[in-house]
Amino acid sequence: MENIRQTEMLDVNVLKPHPLNKLYFDDIEGQAWLDFLESVETSGIIEPLIVTKSYKPEHLKENETDQNVEITELTEEELKNCYVVVAGHQRLRAAKELGLTKVPCEVHEYVDKDGITANDWILKELIETNLRQRGKGNLNDMKSAKCLLKLYEIYGIRRGRPNTNNNNNGIEKHDIMSQFNDKKYQNYLADLLGISVRQLQRLYRLNNLIPELQQLVEEKKLTTTEAMQLALLDEEVQSKLYYALGDDINKMTAEQIKEIKEEAERDQQALLNKINDLEKAYKAKELELKNKENEISQKENLIKQYEAAIELNKKKLKELENKTVEKVEVVPDSIKQELERLKKAQIESEERFKETYNELLSLKREYEKLKNSKIEIKDNRKIKDVIKILDEVHLKLMEINPEDIKECDPETLENFKIVLSNVSETMENILMLEMR
Repeated sequence: MENIRQTEMLDVNVLKPHPLNKLYFDDIEGQAWLDFLESVETSGIIEPLIVTKSYKPEHLKENETDQNVEITELTEEELKNCYVVVAGHQRLRAAKELGLTKVPCEVHEYVDKDGITANDWILKELIETNLRQRGKGNLNDMKSAKCLLKLYEIYGIRRGRPNTNNNNNGIEKHDIMSQFNDKKYQNYLADLLGISVRQLQRLYRLNNLIPELQQLVEEKKLTTTEAMQLALLDEEVQSKLYYALGDDINKMTAEQIKEIKEEAERDQQALLNKINDLEKAYKAKELELKNKENEISQKENLIKQYEAAIELNKKKLKELENKTVEKVEVVPDSIKQELERLKKAQIESEERFKETYNELLSLKREYEKLKNSKIEIKDNRKIKDVIKILDEVHLKLMEINPEDIKECDPETLENFKIVLSNVSETMENILMLEMR
C-alpha cells in the first residue's frame, strides 16, 4: 500500500461497495443497526471510510461465490468516476439511509507488490479492517472462516510455497509472512477476531464443509459446534449424510458423528490393507515378467546360435561334396563318414531350432498373459503411483496420535483431510476395478 492521502469529503453516489464485501461480512441488522444509525445521526461519521481507485475488474474465483449472496462485478465504465469502498460499508449504508450526501474518506492507492496483486491487497485490508473494527461482529462463523481462508490464500501461508494460481494475473505469490511462524500469524488473526488460537483453528475447520453444509451454517440452521464435528468427515461422507438427512442433519449427536468417523477410518484401513496386497501381487508379477523376459532373451540367443551352426554346416557340406566330386573318383570311407556326420548334425540343429523356436513362441504367449495380468492389477500407471503414496500414508497414519491432530494448526489439518480424501477416492477406483 502506498501514498495514503488526507481525508476528503466525497459524494456518496461516487462510492461503490466492494463486490466481495457481502461474501465475507453480513450487514448489521436489528437493534444493533438501529443503535448504529442513531450513533451516526448524533455524532456523525467519526472514522473516515477507506476507499480506492486502484481496484480493477476481474473474474471471480471458484471460492469467491456463494448462492446466498448476489455478487456483481464492477465494470470498467462504472469505475471511471467512482471509488471502491475498502472499509466503511456500514457507514456508507447508514449515510445513505440518513440522507447524508457526503462522507469523510481516506483514499488509498494499492499496487502489485511482494507477489500480491493490488486487488488482493485491497481485499486483505477490507477483511482485516472489518475484523479489527467488528471482530466477530457479523456473528456469522462461516463467513469468518472464509475470511481466514482468504487471508491464508493471500499471504501464501499454505506450506510456504509459491502460489501460481491462474487467477493471480501471472504474479507469483511467495510467503511474504516469512518473518512470522505459523503460530505468530495465528495469534495475529486470533487477536483480530477476539478469540483464542484454539478457537481460531476450530473456526478455520469450517472451510472443510461441503457447500451445502456451509450454507446451513450461514443460515444458522446448523450450529458451529455441530458443523465443526461434521467438518472432520471427508467430503464424500458429508455429501451422503446431507442427501440422506437434508436439513435434519443438525439433529445428529456428536456421538453419532464420531461413530461415522470411526467407521470411515476402518474403511480406510481396509483399503490400505487391500492396496498392500495388490502392491505385493504387482511386484510378484513384475519379477515373474522379468524372469520370462530373461528366458525369452536366452532362447533368442540360442536360436541365433543354431541358425549360425546350420549355415556353417551347410557351407561345410557343400565344400566337402564339391571336393569329392572334383578330386576323387572313389570317395574314401572317412569322407563318407564326415559327410554323414555333418548331415546328421544339420538335421539335429534344424530340429533343435524348431523346438527352441516353438518354446520361444510359448514363452512370448506366457509373457503377454503375465503382462495383461499385471495391467489388471495396477489398472493403469497412475494407480501404481498412488499406491506408493498411499503405502507411505499408511505407515504415517499408524504413527499418528489422535490427540496430536486436535492440536495441529488449521493448514496441517486441511492437508491431512486432503490426503484422506485421496485415499477414499483411490479406494473407490480399486473396488470398481475388482468388480469388473
